[in-house]
Amino acid sequence: MDSILITEYKLNLKFVTKQQYFSLFEKHLSGTASPEEEQILIEFQDQFDLESYPWNDQTMGEKKKVKARLQRKLADSIPQLSSVRSIRIKRWAIAASLLITFLMSFFYMVYHKNTDQEQQERFALKRILPGSNKATLTLADGTTIALGDEVQKEEISQGSTIILARDKGLLVYQEMESDNDAKSKLLFNTISTPRGGQYQVVLPDGTKVWLNASSSLSFPARFTGQERNVQLKGEAYFEVAKRKDMPFRVEVNEMTVKVLGTHFNVMAYDDEQSIHTTLLEGAVEVKNLFQKKILKAGQQANLKRNTGIISVEDAKGVESIAWKDGNFTFTDDSIQMIMRQISRWYDVDIKYVGDLSDKFFEGSIARHEQVSEVLKMLELTGTIHFKIEGRRITVMP
Repeated sequence: MDSILITEYKLNLKFVTKQQYFSLFEKHLSGTASPEEEQILIEFQDQFDLESYPWNDQTMGEKKKVKARLQRKLADSIPQLSSVRSIRIKRWAIAASLLITFLMSFFYMVYHKNTDQEQQERFALKRILPGSNKATLTLADGTTIALGDEVQKEEISQGSTIILARDKGLLVYQEMESDNDAKSKLLFNTISTPRGGQYQVVLPDGTKVWLNASSSLSFPARFTGQERNVQLKGEAYFEVAKRKDMPFRVEVNEMTVKVLGTHFNVMAYDDEQSIHTTLLEGAVEVKNLFQKKILKAGQQANLKRNTGIISVEDAKGVESIAWKDGNFTFTDDSIQMIMRQISRWYDVDIKYVGDLSDKFFEGSIARHEQVSEVLKMLELTGTIHFKIEGRRITVMP
């Protein structure tokens, strides 16, 4: 009887763990399995006897009829998967335990019945919904305005600028012509998102900003002088309106990003070890007190907080802005890095138990899922487990 082992490069040997096999089957269902992986599943499809689980006609039904029914269910289930739902653990980190051979369709369903029961018990009545469009706008005089998806028709004046729209997660500023512009006082506004919140804002110059959870952006209600300066905490994606005579500067703690007109993402959370600036289009200058780097499209600058050193590497462009498009995307990311993202988006606290230093994952899942669905996808690797208590998630090997 043939069986397989997952290696770093390809699937070509003798054995497979139960968790690895289910991971392959999930890839098959989501349409991401390679031709070689599909062939392995086809080879297993005809192996209907399990050494550890012998067939029993009385309790399981007639073997041929059950097999045909399961294969029909499998075929019917494939088009129903619509969300981005593919998570897998880095191959070399998977432990080769419980080496067995087994039936693809039947045992997959039996396993998931048991797994779903266990997960439902651990996640029962613990609905933690994803984040949504919510933020707080603080005006120059200290007035605060709650922002959400609801439509706010009342216009707000900030000097010679008015706030036109506040609906569906969007805040729009527009400059107005005024004879007193030269004498007008510089009025600063701040938009802040909580954990579990996100928002978009169109600045007075037309620059578009997407603000991630637990972030804030401070900016003048009207840009004057020779530069457009804003201050960022947390994470934001910028599409900067081009003004050759007025560069755009993002100040992030000990670093400044300077551009003329371009698309880029800045991730600068206080609980991250580095500040990441990812450039998607155009060119930017990243500098601190010690260094200055020029980024080209497709590059990322990483500023290590403990050393102040800026390094440049090829960007993981899709991963860097996946949050803006409504997805979590991981590329060999540690479980700690992943859980920090989950903590901010779902407004939950994280607790770690045991040694998790070798847990690295890659894959994608939609951010509109409940947190339990995200955790279940991670658990399909068979190498990580979670427990939800209130708004605290415990992570265990």
